[in-house]
Amino acid sequence: MTQTTTADFLKSIRQYFWSQNFTEVEIPYLNESLPLEPNIYSFKTNWTHKNQPYFLPTSPEFALKKFIANHNQNCFAISHCFRDLEDSNELHTPEFLMLEWYEIDKNLNDLINSTKKFINHFLPNLKFKQIKLKKINFDNEPDFNQYFLNEIEPNLPRNCGVFITGYPAFLSPLASRNEIGEVNNSFRNFNAQALTGEKQSSVSQRFELYINGIEIANGCEENTNINSIKQSFENEQNFRLKNNLPTHPISDEFINICSKLPNCSGIGLGLDRLFKILPHL
Repeated sequence: MTQTTTADFLKSIRQYFWSQNFTEVEIPYLNESLPLEPNIYSFKTNWTHKNQPYFLPTSPEFALKKFIANHNQNCFAISHCFRDLEDSNELHTPEFLMLEWYEIDKNLNDLINSTKKFINHFLPNLKFKQIKLKKINFDNEPDFNQYFLNEIEPNLPRNCGVFITGYPAFLSPLASRNEIGEVNNSFRNFNAQALTGEKQSSVSQRFELYINGIEIANGCEENTNINSIKQSFENEQNFRLKNNLPTHPISDEFINICSKLPNCSGIGLGLDRLFKILPHL
């Protein structure tokens, strides 16, 4: 495609979603609480006049899910996001632009297809592959991350988009889950090729998208189980307190919002990374 500016790119994204009747949602930047997810740490600031702590958004998720719960409409947001405790390099910055969108009554396979369509709108010649992670017995994030960084990422193709599925459920508390050997009917065609008949730990209904070996997006079918979400947040908070890691309050409002969501799928996509790819394909 021809060279483009960031402003042109963002305008094209908005026009893309507006043309499909998505509603754009404004994202607040000062939050009293946020979702507590593994390996995602927020920046903290303070309203001095009231001595009130606030946390900067790590994604647009909270506001978008609140909108869906209240309006039951497809929606998207483009916002600055902030993540602490990460290295700074050409792929990681503490502040970055994220596109996030949600689709009502769409399962994971539907979301994969709509993501392909979106990417091909800007990169029409890009081809895609899908891979599913093999059975993994890890039960903690550090061990899984080491496996993924050493065994998966270095072997990903560098000339196409790759959708990776089969992530352990404990990594993704906000994604719905199912057991290997048990088929969720809405995903029967999508998951049938991966079933072995052998029951193991649950896996999340989640994918990550890599393009040219670079992680671009993370999508899932949304979890609406209020008990599992609350338990996962409490586990994460206890882990952080035990290991002297920064944390923030658990949001009962967010948990209640998740329980009111319709069946839907959502995806967060790093626009800075995608924009860097545009002139090169």
